[in-house]
Amino acid sequence: MAPKQDRTDRALHGTRVLDFGRIVAGPHCAQMMCAMGADVIKIERPVHGDDARSDPHVFEPGLSGAFMQQNWGKRSLSIDLRKAEAKEIIFKLVQQSDVVIENFRPGVMARLGFSYEALSAINPRLIMASVSAFGQTGPYADRLGYGPIAEALAAIPELTGEHDGPPMPTMFPIADNMAAALACTSICASLYWRDRSGVGQYIDMSLLDAVFQGQDLAFEQYLGTGGKTQMRRRGLRDVTFVPWGFFEGRDGWVCIMCGNESMWEPLAKAMGRADMVDDPRYKDFAARYENRAEVYRIVEEWVKSNSSVDTVVELMDKAGVPCDRVNTVAQAVSHPQVLARGLVVERDHPTLGRMKVVNSGLNFSKTPADIYGHPPFLGEHNEEILTGLLGMDAEEVAKLTSSKLLYRDPRSDSVKRN
Repeated sequence: MAPKQDRTDRALHGTRVLDFGRIVAGPHCAQMMCAMGADVIKIERPVHGDDARSDPHVFEPGLSGAFMQQNWGKRSLSIDLRKAEAKEIIFKLVQQSDVVIENFRPGVMARLGFSYEALSAINPRLIMASVSAFGQTGPYADRLGYGPIAEALAAIPELTGEHDGPPMPTMFPIADNMAAALACTSICASLYWRDRSGVGQYIDMSLLDAVFQGQDLAFEQYLGTGGKTQMRRRGLRDVTFVPWGFFEGRDGWVCIMCGNESMWEPLAKAMGRADMVDDPRYKDFAARYENRAEVYRIVEEWVKSNSSVDTVVELMDKAGVPCDRVNTVAQAVSHPQVLARGLVVERDHPTLGRMKVVNSGLNFSKTPADIYGHPPFLGEHNEEILTGLLGMDAEEVAKLTSSKLLYRDPRSDSVKRN
């Protein structure tokens, strides 16, 4: 069932966000707030809009899968921020907003005239979050950067891949999504603090901050031992918690994790190797570490002896050992647990029709947080925002559109208004 468009029952109803974000980190932060009920106005440049609009896969011009996932339910204002007339409009919107989110390179917002100092002078209760690659301070502040660069600096690829192979990146945007989540958390905490103090504040979040603080095990081991212990790439299989890793079966791969000593006995018995339980060569992690090649050979052969990795998963589940199939994307989006959690839902799009989309992943007992509405066409809500919030008349908006200060995608006409 599609969610109702009225957001009064959502946790952030009554909060207005100006989203200057682009690509992932900024838009994803604003998307979480939107799902929680905030009125998110996405500020986009004319004609092209957010760079993500042209990312693969493009369903229609300006509507890529990447853009759609990060922008459901937002309102789009397409305005040329380089023009003097834009500043007055943005300032008026800031007066009526609670939060500004941006993830330009440090200094861009200030050059446009929208620094935190300028905006907070207009609205002292404003909370502004800047998400950048390396932060607003330090020797790297002015450097260009993307998520994989921040991840490389924080040693994530160095700990990914085979132990004797090269550092390995992932396809998952770790830095961007972690920074978005931390920025959203910081904003919500700042809103709570504002209710007590009466004033807003500035949040300086970086992709580097997010991934570095999340790299807890490796850095704490190194720092805590004065550099004597340094985590290494584990590859497909861990060398400390044995057995723990990926194993190839007849119809795919499976992940088995013997995370503590209590799991070894049920795992061994499930494999039909009760003899290994009391064998001193395998009695604990230390012993299994010394004999890890043999342990992994036995587990690998057992996995391959089963007709399907699904059988392995069932046996491990009964034994109480964490285990699951390593899914393909197609398997993941149709997995019963994914569907039961509402992570993939169906929504109606004005031009694309009924489609399956990724949900917010947020769950509250009393306030809904699923996605609603649709990803906006570029400038779709220009008139709605400028007449409804700023009191402009339609003729004035039309003139600003003719002067190319504003841009509105013609497909916006196809959208039925509530």
